[in-house]
Order: sequence, then C-alpha cells, then structure tokens
Amino acid sequence: MYAFDRPLKEGMDVTSEPIVRRKTPVLNLALLVAIAAALATLPALAVATMTAVVPANVSGPLRFDSVSAPEAVASYDPIDVRVTLAGEVVGPVTVNLQYAAYFGTVSAGVQPMTPVGGRTFETTIPGFPDGTEVWIVAGATSGTRDPVISSSSTIWVGTVPRNGPSGLSVYDVSHFQSSPDPQMPVTIEATVQSRFPITEVDVAYMAFCPDRVSTPIDPPMTMSAPQRYTIEVWTPEPCSFAESATLLYRVLAVDSSGNTAVSDVFVVGMERPVWR
Repeated sequence: MYAFDRPLKEGMDVTSEPIVRRKTPVLNLALLVAIAAALATLPALAVATMTAVVPANVSGPLRFDSVSAPEAVASYDPIDVRVTLAGEVVGPVTVNLQYAAYFGTVSAGVQPMTPVGGRTFETTIPGFPDGTEVWIVAGATSGTRDPVISSSSTIWVGTVPRNGPSGLSVYDVSHFQSSPDPQMPVTIEATVQSRFPITEVDVAYMAFCPDRVSTPIDPPMTMSAPQRYTIEVWTPEPCSFAESATLLYRVLAVDSSGNTAVSDVFVVGMERPVWR
C-alpha cells in the first residue's frame, strides 16, 4: 500500500475517512432586509431622544409665560411687577411695561423692565392715591419685528367703587378704521348706562410697535346719542410712524354716585399697506 506515493512501513495501519469542508454562512435576502430596516430606525430614534430633552420654556415662539402683580395695594404703595418669558430667544431681549392709571388719578407711563435672572424681568411702578385703578401690559422683543404682548392685568389701589347700586355699566363696545394704517385714526364707540347721571366717559389706550415705545393716553369720549359715546383716536407717537402697530384700549366710566365701570380690553391690529 502506498500513502502519498510512498510505501507504508510494516505494522502501520491506515484508516480512510471522508474529508469534511466547512461552508461559509451566507445571509439570505430576508435577513438583509430585516437588518436594513432596523438600521433605518436608528436616526429617527436619535432625533426623538434629542427633542425630548429640550425644555418647554425655550422652545417655540417667544411669549410671556407669566405676569405677576398684586391684585390690590394700599394707597401710595409702590407696585412690583414681574414677568417671565418663554420660547426661543434669537437676539437681545428688551421688555417694557406700559401702565395707565385712572379714577383716583390720571397717569400713564412706560418703564423698562430689568432682568433679574434667567428669563425673568422686574420693575416697580410708583404709588397712586386711594380709589385708583391701574391697568398694565408688558411688551417684549428679541430679534422679531413685532413685539410680543402680555395679557392685561388690573391693580386696585385702596378702595375702587365698583358694582354699586347705580348699576353703571359699559357695553356694546366697537371700533372701526377706514384703513389698517398706524397713521389713520380709529373710531371707538360704546354704550354707557346708569340710574344716576354719568359724569365721565374716557378711553384708555396704549400702543405697541417695533423699535419704538409710546406712552398710554386717556382722553374723554363725547356723547353722540343717548347713552352712546364715541371718540376718534390716533396711534400715539412714535408708533404712528411704524410699519405696524397694535393698539389696546378699554372704555372707563364714572357716574354721580361715584360708582365706576370699565369695559373689557379690545385689540386693534394695524399694518401700513404696501403699494405695488
């Protein structure tokens, strides 16, 4: 017998066994498709995870998260106002507070609000005499053309006569404008009624516009018919020169019994037409 072309030595046994070759594993098409589908989900999972950790107060458009002010203060006590912003900030933040005081006194002004940490801003309004109602609204800008406007708040100083037996009320308030232009007047009308003679009807209004700050105004309204009052108001400077502006107003009334009444706050949006 020969092995590898050489003769075997005597006494040597040789056993013949088949040779087994190992096959290389082959991925079938179904498995490849399953792996590709699993890999395709990885980027989506990563994005979802990143989005979930973004705090809610820094996402979305710039807005007022809260406005904090006392509901009432004593006569001549200063009024502390604090606001907190939420949403995306894309530039330096500027916050101003506008206020209008009426009944006990007539006063209006604009005050810058100071950052006190995070997205919180504060300011203090000087005190007013007893019987005054103070209406406040804040505006903020941060790389945006139009300012973001807060909700309105009202503070009573001491005792403000309200809901007395005279039944004084302000209702059916409306406004119209021939052209939605900050340089065009706005006509405001309201119905005021009372069991006592009405001694005063005014409109308090304030304007918010880009890159400018206007001081609120409180002019008297004129009776145009029994119980019906009207006035034509102009956007206060310098907002009257802006490309756009937002006017906020409310109607105020007093009767001979000393009772007072105010309307809701109404909004007039204005934007200068673009001539083509």
